[in-house]
Amino acid sequence: MKIAMILPHFYPYVGGAETMFYELAKGMVERGHEVHVVAEKVDDEHDGQVEVDGIQVNYCRWKSAFGHPFPKKKDIRPEIEWCDVVHTSIFTTAPIVSELAHKYKKPALLTVYEVRGHKWFWSDVFHRAVIYDVVEQYCCRKKFDVYHAISDATKDDYHKYCGKKKDVRRVYLAIEMGKDQPINSDFKIREYFKVKDEFIFLYYGRPGRTKGVYVYEKAICILKQRGVDLTKVRFCFLLGKEPVKPRREFLERMKNDHLRGQVRVRPSLPREDLAACIRQADCVVVPSLTEGFGFSALETCQSGTPLIYSDGGSLPEVAYGKCKSFKNRDANDLADKLQAVIEGREDAFDDVPEKTFPMEDMLGGIEEIYNEMVTKC
Repeated sequence: MKIAMILPHFYPYVGGAETMFYELAKGMVERGHEVHVVAEKVDDEHDGQVEVDGIQVNYCRWKSAFGHPFPKKKDIRPEIEWCDVVHTSIFTTAPIVSELAHKYKKPALLTVYEVRGHKWFWSDVFHRAVIYDVVEQYCCRKKFDVYHAISDATKDDYHKYCGKKKDVRRVYLAIEMGKDQPINSDFKIREYFKVKDEFIFLYYGRPGRTKGVYVYEKAICILKQRGVDLTKVRFCFLLGKEPVKPRREFLERMKNDHLRGQVRVRPSLPREDLAACIRQADCVVVPSLTEGFGFSALETCQSGTPLIYSDGGSLPEVAYGKCKSFKNRDANDLADKLQAVIEGREDAFDDVPEKTFPMEDMLGGIEEIYNEMVTKC
């Protein structure tokens, strides 16, 4: 089968979506399919036609706005003419792929990571939320043969906000980190954050508003207001550089609230070092307002590290092991959960049975959709 993947970004661009499509493309090549990918240029090494693990990738020089590249038809048309099936994702590649797939009568699959709907208004000013909501609706409602949702939460939200008549299939993403999996890293979390024997709560990821960092910061303030002893606790953050403005605002807020004594902030880490960091943390906090899948939560659980997580989006679907949820966007409830851990209470965590998300299930589920679409075409 000849598969064309038309994507905003692709390996080595760092992100959960890019990791998913890299593993998917590589897996399809290993299963005997031909895979061509068209995506935005990443760096000088990944510019133009490049082969990556048997995948033929065309890294294109597209213009971007608000972090989203806008593809050119001339880059995409040849691959859609060539392929048996075309696969894309939201946002900016969806409309052009839908149009060209229809024109050349090629079966098309759209991967939807999450549908926020009214949840845009939880984190953005009104006029931006309206714009984002309109763009999301426009992209998600474009005509495709099948819509791939990466979780039940995303599938439910798609039907809620985009219509119930679409053919939406849930195929989970795959993560196989495993607490016993060897890690090639000499990373030491206490050296990196300059922490001695204090209890470490770890947050890692983008400092975006939907990631719940402001709720988390408010919860730390509440702990201080309650007089909870934080002398043997450190709240450690691995923050990405983007989005720049929310990151700056978040750091300024912590400074203004006089949290520097309890908080440590460091840059993001390479993959192997991050895996070691997660394992060495005493507890990971995932306070997201929305999550299409919940990579951070699942990585934490697979590492065997205790987890406190928001009950928003798909997080309850993936969390297991020693973990505890708090009410989404509720800083007081998060403060309660943090306080229970700090004070060593027996009810600080629940013990949730293990959940697995094997690579074979993801590859097999998507391949089944490809075969079904090609057969029907």
